[in-house]
Amino acid sequence: MSSEAIIRLESIGKSFPKFDRPFQGLAHMVFPRRHAREEFHALRDVSLSIHRGEAIGIIGKNGSGKSTLLQIIAGILQPSSGRIEVSARIAALLELGAGFNPEFTGSENIHLNASLLGLNGNEIAERMGDILAFAEIGPHLDQPVKTYSSGMFLRLAFAVAVHTDPDVLIVDEALSVGDIYFQRKCFKRIEELREAGCTLLFVTHSVDTVLQLCDRGIVLDGGRLRFDGPSQEAVKEYLKVVFGDNSPVIEAPVDDSLSPPDDEVLLLQEADELDEFLAAGASEKFSTRPGYNRDETRLGDGRAVTCDYLISSAFGYGPLVPARQAFQIKVRYHFPEALDRLIFGVRICSVSGQVLYSANTLVSHGRLFACAAGTVAVGHFELRCALLRGQYFVTVGVSRHDGNEIHAVDRRSDAIVLSVSGESNHAEGVADMEARFDISGAAGSVSETLA
Repeated sequence: MSSEAIIRLESIGKSFPKFDRPFQGLAHMVFPRRHAREEFHALRDVSLSIHRGEAIGIIGKNGSGKSTLLQIIAGILQPSSGRIEVSARIAALLELGAGFNPEFTGSENIHLNASLLGLNGNEIAERMGDILAFAEIGPHLDQPVKTYSSGMFLRLAFAVAVHTDPDVLIVDEALSVGDIYFQRKCFKRIEELREAGCTLLFVTHSVDTVLQLCDRGIVLDGGRLRFDGPSQEAVKEYLKVVFGDNSPVIEAPVDDSLSPPDDEVLLLQEADELDEFLAAGASEKFSTRPGYNRDETRLGDGRAVTCDYLISSAFGYGPLVPARQAFQIKVRYHFPEALDRLIFGVRICSVSGQVLYSANTLVSHGRLFACAAGTVAVGHFELRCALLRGQYFVTVGVSRHDGNEIHAVDRRSDAIVLSVSGESNHAEGVADMEARFDISGAAGSVSETLA
């Protein structure tokens, strides 16, 4: 990464007028200061410096201003306030169809889009072979792109963008359309561009993509810049934005010279958070925790309350855990009345609802528990993350075995969103079997080349 700033944004704001009736929009074009009763502020006072060679992930909830920010950087939109300086060639994949004419053939659109990105006729001819090899659209090249599937469209658009030698490559969720093989091909090309000094601006909702591709993360919230820093810290801040923040408030020491080192500060914060979790008693804290899914399904007769949880891993406290490593889920329960033959369990499901793992104290250990009235109990679930990178839903709760059947007392289904951070595409599927490969020749010779 170079210290040279190729993009500077100073106090950027972008607002859009709102109208009660359609004709007011037309009137506003003629008389800009009239008819708009209020404005929607997509961006407010955003200041950034982007340097050559950086890989920056821009994350935030829907409507936080991510796409608007990229469109301003790409020159598609003009800011309502503030100033922007760009001294770089930018290639942008903001949405499918941008810079393409659906009536033109693939070949004609390559010339059109490449010229819009700054290449002349000779440069386009020189790179045509590489573009076609990357896009892999075969005989469809001479067909109108309106007949293309979204995947074919994406491959062609991306192939053109990454072969224009951009100083800055902007990608706004476009890669989510391609299959896993094309995504891998794109990521390899992005790494090649990064090694050549290209700056990457990447908008995504996949926190693992940010951790995989980016060394810097920008979090937008309500049009404002909430965080700008290392990608791992940005992901944690984003999860707080999405799921809520229940971090303890740590007062700064009066004398900075007496401050403990950063790792000691982290240990103090984690100790305080654990103490707060254990001391909260019967308090309902579930909905305040990072990772809480407000669309959970809650089942049971209500005679006990599953009232709080805490996830800890090598990343600290929070719903982000590393693949192939141990992590712990702590759950706090309150029993207003005495109950016996109790079962405590945990279940992990995919986004589609497939059960990936399920265990409880009866099935795994043959144990039933009894709690007196007024008891506050804490369950400690020690797990090893054998899941591949992605996001999963966790169910926790307490049930009761009446001798014949198991009945839910308070089961909070899909109440926690667990994010797993792992290596980039080292395997496919859901579970990590941690395969080790060795290929040897039984007869003849076997040689190895890098992919």
